[in-house]
Amino acid sequence: MFLRDDGTVHDAARGATLKASLLASFAFALLFCAAAPEARATTFTVVSNGNNGDNNAGNGTCSTGGGNGVCTLRAAIEEVNALAAGAPHTINFNIPGGTLAAATITVTGTTLPPITRAGTVINATTQPNNNAGTFGTSGTVGIGLVALPAYNRPDVVVVDGGGFAVGLDVQAGSVTIRGLCIYGFGITPNADTSGNIRVGNVSGTLITQNLLGTTATSFTDPGAGVRSPGDNIRVTGGDGGTVSNNLIGYSNGKGIQIGNGANTWTITGNEVRGNGIDNSNLDGIDIENASGGATISGNLFWENEACGVDMYASAGGNNIVNNTMRRNGRGPNANLESMGVRVFGVGSTIQLNIIESNFGAGVTVTSASTGNRITRNSIFSNGTITGKTGGGPSAQIGIDLNRTTDNENVGTSPFVTVNDAGDVDGGGNNLHNFAVLVGAVISGGNLTLSGYARSGSEIEFFIAAPDPTGFGEGQTYLITLTEGTVSDTDTTTGTYGPGLVGGVNVGTDTTTLFRFTVPVPGGVSAGTRLTATATVSSNTSEFSNNITVVNAPVIGLCKTFPGQTCTPPPSLPAQQPGADVTYVINFTNTGGSPASGFNITDGVPTNTDFKVGSPAAVLGTTGLTVALTYSNNGGATYAYTPVSGGGGASPGYDRTVTHVRWTFTGNLSQTSPNNAGNVSFIVRIR
Repeated sequence: MFLRDDGTVHDAARGATLKASLLASFAFALLFCAAAPEARATTFTVVSNGNNGDNNAGNGTCSTGGGNGVCTLRAAIEEVNALAAGAPHTINFNIPGGTLAAATITVTGTTLPPITRAGTVINATTQPNNNAGTFGTSGTVGIGLVALPAYNRPDVVVVDGGGFAVGLDVQAGSVTIRGLCIYGFGITPNADTSGNIRVGNVSGTLITQNLLGTTATSFTDPGAGVRSPGDNIRVTGGDGGTVSNNLIGYSNGKGIQIGNGANTWTITGNEVRGNGIDNSNLDGIDIENASGGATISGNLFWENEACGVDMYASAGGNNIVNNTMRRNGRGPNANLESMGVRVFGVGSTIQLNIIESNFGAGVTVTSASTGNRITRNSIFSNGTITGKTGGGPSAQIGIDLNRTTDNENVGTSPFVTVNDAGDVDGGGNNLHNFAVLVGAVISGGNLTLSGYARSGSEIEFFIAAPDPTGFGEGQTYLITLTEGTVSDTDTTTGTYGPGLVGGVNVGTDTTTLFRFTVPVPGGVSAGTRLTATATVSSNTSEFSNNITVVNAPVIGLCKTFPGQTCTPPPSLPAQQPGADVTYVINFTNTGGSPASGFNITDGVPTNTDFKVGSPAAVLGTTGLTVALTYSNNGGATYAYTPVSGGGGASPGYDRTVTHVRWTFTGNLSQTSPNNAGNVSFIVRIR
């Protein structure tokens, strides 16, 4: 086939001549076919740690020069970006080099190109393992003892060598970044323009098995000049991504930032440590700026200079489950955010976490945030540690519900918000009134719990970690019981306060009482301190006043005669008709707690007449008062008043009295000498 001078094309094989008018369309078809890359999955292998780009991006071959076979990370990204659809497009690694260290790609010249081809997989676990060993704390996290993995040392390092703002920039959906060590990138902490990994407004990103923020030889602070100035992971709007099984630490910025309306991210299996260096308001993770719906599970957040988990200006709906948050909020700067967990937004759940030894509160719910359920966590020792450079402890509490005037970064002393009448005040979780505990008594293998709570409250009981406030945190979850259900045997209402309850100011309210009797939970015995929360409509309260578990009072009775003791058993010599006999009933509280509201009832012996006015009480130092009542119908009722000569008895006696009852008011101590007294009455033998 050739072009003739007259503008026609001659096809020798067919002996045909084509008009020039057809040439243009024919040439266009040839051009179109040649220009369209084949849409299929491809794999490129990085074999060089250099920085040159691809010499012919889109030709299906990763090469920095005419067929030289040298494929760099930069060239591989350029080649993938130029390909048509047909994911996954995979970038593997086989960089030759030493046998005892990771291959290092130092980014110079210009920043790496953003990843713009959907379905790209960067998989550094394909690099030969020349950096043997593992990093990380490992062990377990959360109440569920979720296994935290030990992380393999990475074999490929991507490090900033030119003062670049971003390391890997994900700008396409369903991109995977696996097995890299990335550090040193960023210009400004907490900025959308900076980060070791930045994710744009794209969905389905997977960031897994990476070491972010430190060198490949040690998960420790690499020091000034090497440290990453930006966030380790910065998400700027994309939805539905996953960050799993990474070590993320020691940046000047946040460990992970999920922002700009990014929703439904899953953060799981990560160790997030030591972030926010020199920036005490930058957190381990922050679900920020209208983002929400995140699931954060099975992670270890510790020693971050601000909060372990923050939800600043979040939309809410986050599920924070089975994590451990420890020793966060210790930064030295004036803009400190000191909590283990800080909650903004509506409808988040914080459950089954271990939240301990943070500089500030274990959990803070900010003043405009409601419907946030805090359930079955282990929260203890918060507010008891010193700051990174000294200072403190802060004396913060386990759960701090902010009032509108409270400092949302560090709380406002004295931190505890006491209950209000009618529970009408506003603030974090509507400042729902906590349960007020008044009794925790063991008897016969059962524990009876009593107190006050708003109607319908779900009351979670914990073994407390006591502190000087009297509102010690809930360290060990025991049981959840709901006020007003069939198991609640107290259906009355009552008022507590404004005086002290159990020695602490709990505020005041007129509300429903509760009484539950359950088998004694494991770990509970006399002397154990308990606390509780109350939840209505997912608004969880602060922790309640602490109360000490006691054994039930045991009142021992011994009936004797004047001048005789209970040991050996008393005996009365034979008496003649007409003789008066005095019966003495000694009582002693030998139990583990004061006795209140008790009475002693005794029957008048047959063939005797009760002596009117003879009952007496010797109360000593018990502090009790007593009231007498009588029965003339075998103890069925106590409304009879004895009369002289009643029932045909002699004057001064009443034959119709069958029982005498002494009803005591006050508390009978379990401690001698205030724990004993006696009552008595006289009869005449007929």
